[in-house]
Amino acid sequence: SLAPMMNYRQIHIAFLAATLFAGAAQGAEAEKPKAADYDTCLNLVAQEPETGFDYAQKWLQSDGKQVLAARHCQAIALSSMGRYEDSAEALSEVALSMDDAPKQARAEGFAQVADAWMLAGRADRARVAIDQALALDPIAAYLLVRADIRASEKDWEGVRNDVSEVLVDQPTSPDALVLRATASRNLGHATSALADATRAVDIAPHNLSALLERGRTKAALFDMPGARADWQSVIDVARDMGRENDPRAVAAETFLKAGSGE
Repeated sequence: SLAPMMNYRQIHIAFLAATLFAGAAQGAEAEKPKAADYDTCLNLVAQEPETGFDYAQKWLQSDGKQVLAARHCQAIALSSMGRYEDSAEALSEVALSMDDAPKQARAEGFAQVADAWMLAGRADRARVAIDQALALDPIAAYLLVRADIRASEKDWEGVRNDVSEVLVDQPTSPDALVLRATASRNLGHATSALADATRAVDIAPHNLSALLERGRTKAALFDMPGARADWQSVIDVARDMGRENDPRAVAAETFLKAGSGE
């Protein structure tokens, strides 16, 4: 996977503000969920997932008016525990319970479901979820997620179509450029792939995915000295960032030893 999938910790605030608090204005009997409870739950999940899961379970049992917030935290705990399929199912239940929420918030819920299914290795179900998100809110971020899912299925034409649409709105997105380069290379268009990969490196010189892909594209064009230089750069940059075991650095080492980007 080259494009970053949605990150629970990055989007939980927007999800909560737009959705879990939405019921506060629905009627006099509604009780506004407490952000402190939700943040406490997420902090516990970050420190010790099992403890966070138990906190969410007790929260569910003690306060029936904050069900979505507690269930969402519980789903994140399941993911942190490595129970990805259970997490995806739990997030699906949350997303499907958001009928009264704004479209953007509902879309965000389905995008998280897609992320969870990808972690579970179920690209087919992730694709269904991200299509639901896009139907509600066709933004570039979700198109990039769908492109990443399509890449895992080797649907290179689909990848290229999605990222080309993203690049109309975000022409300097390294992730979109790298994905389009990968798609083009796999479709046999190495020259255009190299142009995208080079642009991605120019924009983000330390982007490991961009460097790795440019090396693979150069190898496809029989420029092995250039390919080796890029792969060595991946290893060097990863080491400088303290990420020697990053999958892209490992792949670069493999390509260097094999003398091939395949």
